[in-house]
Amino acid sequence: MTWIFIALASYFFWALVNIGDKYLISQKIKNPYSYLVFLVWAGGVGLLMIPFIDFFVPAAGWLFLIASASALYFLGSIFYYQAVKIEDISRVNILWNLIPIFTLIISWLAIDEQLTHSQLLAFIILVSGAIVASIHFRQTRLSFSRALPLMIASTILYASYAVMIRYISQVIPFVLIYVWNLITVIVLTLPLFLSKRFRINFQADIKNINKKVFFTIVGIAIFDELGVLFGMWALSLGRAAMIFALEGAQTLFVFMLAVLISLFRPKIISEELDKRNIVLKIIALIIIIVGLLMVNLT
Repeated sequence: MTWIFIALASYFFWALVNIGDKYLISQKIKNPYSYLVFLVWAGGVGLLMIPFIDFFVPAAGWLFLIASASALYFLGSIFYYQAVKIEDISRVNILWNLIPIFTLIISWLAIDEQLTHSQLLAFIILVSGAIVASIHFRQTRLSFSRALPLMIASTILYASYAVMIRYISQVIPFVLIYVWNLITVIVLTLPLFLSKRFRINFQADIKNINKKVFFTIVGIAIFDELGVLFGMWALSLGRAAMIFALEGAQTLFVFMLAVLISLFRPKIISEELDKRNIVLKIIALIIIIVGLLMVNLT
């Protein structure tokens, strides 16, 4: 069950990215597309691993599949950053829980990846925990994210990407997939500059990047690339649906990080700290632990 720990590490890195995303997009960089380009370019540091791996150009068919998966990931990121622009990051996380559901359906239809009865039960428990972790009380009512359409599009694209990576990684080493994914995503940022409006916004956002913001972007980019790398590693070892069923762990990581920041640096990001929301997170944690125990028994 090594894939569980690798997947959890991936979600922890992405939780750090989520916090950084919200801080920079809400306070420093106005255009989410500019931010995506900055993040992708800074993530190019991952190409430094090329001399240390068995790097080669895969056969044309496999290279096309990797590029296609990377394009789905890039498009999913565009919708995600649009959602982050208009919604609280902890509330965007509720909609990440659509990924395991879409992944389960797509992996079954596309690559005939099926779960055993016990794995399906564990999947349901984990997704239930993720949903509970993502619910927020607002005064006397429950409320959900207003970024629903954007995140539905994003999660379908991410789920499709995950299933493709799962399939490809059974033949191509995940480290090589990661490098070609990074190269593809960097190339995909270039067509954005064909838009005059984007170029104007990009130039305006560059002016807001001081030394502190620059190093923050680089740090977030490194965590993001680690999340991608560990995510691909996990997908090479375990079923895509089960890996994304652990999405609730990322929600809890985001909540815990947001709570710590809210307590010590509330100007950066804030989180709901009332008793009802904390109880929900504890219940979600218990459910997810039960789901993880179920996975270990399967």
